Amino acid sequence: MSVAIVLFSALLFCAMILNLAAKPKFTRGLIGACALISAIGGLILYGIGFSYTLSDPVLRVVRTVLAVSRMYAGINDYASVSGAPMYSHLVWQILFWIIHLMAFYATASASISALGSAALKRLKYWLQRYGSSVIIYGISDDTVEFGRSLMASGIHNIIYVGSQPDAACDAAINAAGGLVRSDLSALNPDRKFLKSVGSEKGAPDLTLYALDVDANRNQFYAKALLSALEDAGVDTTRVKLVMRSSDDSVESGLTQTKDRYGYGDVKNFTDVSLTARLLMQNMPPCDKMSFREDGSAQGDFEAIIVGFGKTGRSVLRYLVRNAQFVGSHFRAAVFSPASDNENGYFCSSYPGLMEEYDIQFHTDDAKSRSFYTYLRSNAAALRYVVVCTGNKARDAEIVSEISAFLAQLGSSAAVCQCSAKSISWCIQPGEPLHYQSVYSAGIIGSNTYDRMAMMLNYSYVNDKNITPEQAWADCDYFSRESSRASADFIRAFLRITGTAEEELDAESWRRKSPTLLENLGITEHLRWCAFHYSMGFTAMPEDVLRKRGEHYRTEVTEKGSSRLRITKDLPHRMHACLCGWDDLDTLSRIEESYTGKYTDYKDMDVRNVLALPNVLRAAKERSE
Repeated sequence: MSVAIVLFSALLFCAMILNLAAKPKFTRGLIGACALISAIGGLILYGIGFSYTLSDPVLRVVRTVLAVSRMYAGINDYASVSGAPMYSHLVWQILFWIIHLMAFYATASASISALGSAALKRLKYWLQRYGSSVIIYGISDDTVEFGRSLMASGIHNIIYVGSQPDAACDAAINAAGGLVRSDLSALNPDRKFLKSVGSEKGAPDLTLYALDVDANRNQFYAKALLSALEDAGVDTTRVKLVMRSSDDSVESGLTQTKDRYGYGDVKNFTDVSLTARLLMQNMPPCDKMSFREDGSAQGDFEAIIVGFGKTGRSVLRYLVRNAQFVGSHFRAAVFSPASDNENGYFCSSYPGLMEEYDIQFHTDDAKSRSFYTYLRSNAAALRYVVVCTGNKARDAEIVSEISAFLAQLGSSAAVCQCSAKSISWCIQPGEPLHYQSVYSAGIIGSNTYDRMAMMLNYSYVNDKNITPEQAWADCDYFSRESSRASADFIRAFLRITGTAEEELDAESWRRKSPTLLENLGITEHLRWCAFHYSMGFTAMPEDVLRKRGEHYRTEVTEKGSSRLRITKDLPHRMHACLCGWDDLDTLSRIEESYTGKYTDYKDMDVRNVLALPNVLRAAKERSE
């Protein structure tokens, strides 16, 4: 019997210690509950006990309060109240000691955490070996904020890798339940490090967020971890990489393919591309438009962008992607005193945007009279204003002034402020601004939109014998980005048709009028073209298309098959489908003449739209 008592006591003590290394949110909740229950229970137990053992009412109250206070120091006054009749029953005695244990735990947890922080860190280190893990490379206030966001969304086992942070940052990470690794094994990942995160063997669920401010360091660390995984023979199908880079439109070379060992899923981003994407999700351009029953837009889409640094350039690219509607003309006016010296890279890297869309550059300052003259004359048609000069205080002042001015004119344009780290926006001028940080699980992790992107990609796959995950793994980086852009636009299709997501079903969606479905298909084509132009693509000349067709035909004749995509030249960023809707029939016939396979590019766009109900349903099922 004594052995059993010792064993159960040891188990209880270990459980208390282990809890301190458990999920912080749960731990804080448990400690708070213990403190509250023990206080109430102590007042009841001692209050009743002293009412029997003491005669003076004042003494009863004072002794009760003192006894309850002493509970939290691990001291009990059982001898003083044991004479009460209720303590002759074993149940009340057990309850008395449980209340004391809870009180002591509520107090001792803080002491144990402080005095045994090193031991707790070792315990957390050990616990990281079990379950899925997240590695955040790069320690800063931004990444600490991001880690908190991950934990709030239910993701734990977070390891921060980087130089030893300052005391405040280290305390914040520990308080959130994360673990800091600054040892050589973590900074230069090897088998020892993989073993410590449970990834030395098998197929782990592991995500690396490479978020250092230096994009080159992120690339180096991602390659080093991948090399360690390869040396250990780890299947990386479920190993993901989300990496801050210098260019989100360039493939990192770290994605797993049939011929290359790599991460199962890779997403590159720049801070400004996340800002722009976050803006499109929180203040989608479609919400500033009205649509007819046939799916065509009522009016043009006109935007103003103040500032044309990295943030302004990224915002413009994403606006073009997300503001293409049938019957609507897209126009963007960029205001920046230095625009002539700022737009060289943009115009040279994205020539298709400059050729296909109405983008105007102005050297007027956003505080100048000429700017407000433009604002007044275009207020009625204006849908969107984004301020992103790079000076947060100046941006806030400009936004406030523009918002007040447009409110006086009765404009309904959205007014937004963007930086590399956050966005603010108001749906109507004069309204209070909403705010959201880029460093949140919903935008950097973006699991919801990535699930939809994966299912959209799967809807294009002809071989249904493979799973959506397998199809996504076989997808090249550019195609994944294309699917992500398509997922971002789903909300626009629902807005155009006036359909609530919860009311969407495949049958009613398919029964839409032929005119509406065709306009939705045209909208999809406009969106697809805008995405490709925003990624640096240009239209493929017909002579190049026919040369590629002849090359395809030669390969089929000589080898029996060809993997060449006649219409798509990814290395040279050219695509034959970057043409008008009515030109797609001619393109389809040209491709047919070389492949001998029936091709209908118009029908492909319509089928992509028809797939949306099933895509949303499948994405939702995978999130449950």
